[in-house]
Amino acid sequence: MRLFFIIPALILISLSALSQQPDLLSFEKERAKITKRSMLVLGGYSTANIIVSAFATKTHNTEMRYFHQMNVQWNSINLVLAALGYLGADNNKKGGFRLSSVLKRQQGVEKTYLLNLGLDAAYITTGLYLTERSKSRSNPAKLKGYGNAIMVQGGFLLLYDAVNYAIHLRHGRKLNKFLDNVSIQGAPGGFSLNYRL
Repeated sequence: MRLFFIIPALILISLSALSQQPDLLSFEKERAKITKRSMLVLGGYSTANIIVSAFATKTHNTEMRYFHQMNVQWNSINLVLAALGYLGADNNKKGGFRLSSVLKRQQGVEKTYLLNLGLDAAYITTGLYLTERSKSRSNPAKLKGYGNAIMVQGGFLLLYDAVNYAIHLRHGRKLNKFLDNVSIQGAPGGFSLNYRL
């Protein structure tokens, strides 16, 4: 008769301990939420740049006109990327919620931000090159305006990608805690997978 009460009590204790661990579904939902928030920031920044620069292109200062033209072009692309990123944030169907799939997606996000950091540095360098190159031109306004705009946008993206990389890296550590509780042990004729509660 005691077993009748002990077994359900042990099951309830196990389930409550398990629910305190970050499960894969909630981990993925949180990753999607972080991604959506960051895409809203990028989209908001891009929209503000497009609106301000669209009006500012009416200036008589040729260099500033080119600066704002590049801002509109650059941020139009950023706005499309932000929209695609926002819409694709919930796309967790590929691979489902298996541990290997969740790990791949998390590592993919982190690698993407690292790659973007390298691209951002290249943008800034390209902007510097264009402004330097403008000094040897008879009509330097276009190169200087474009170069300055690319440096500003590259600088923003460098900061944006660095912050998002740090956020996703911190989020990924929750998955590491989950993995720390998993162990595989070999035995003659097979192996066992254990999850420590």
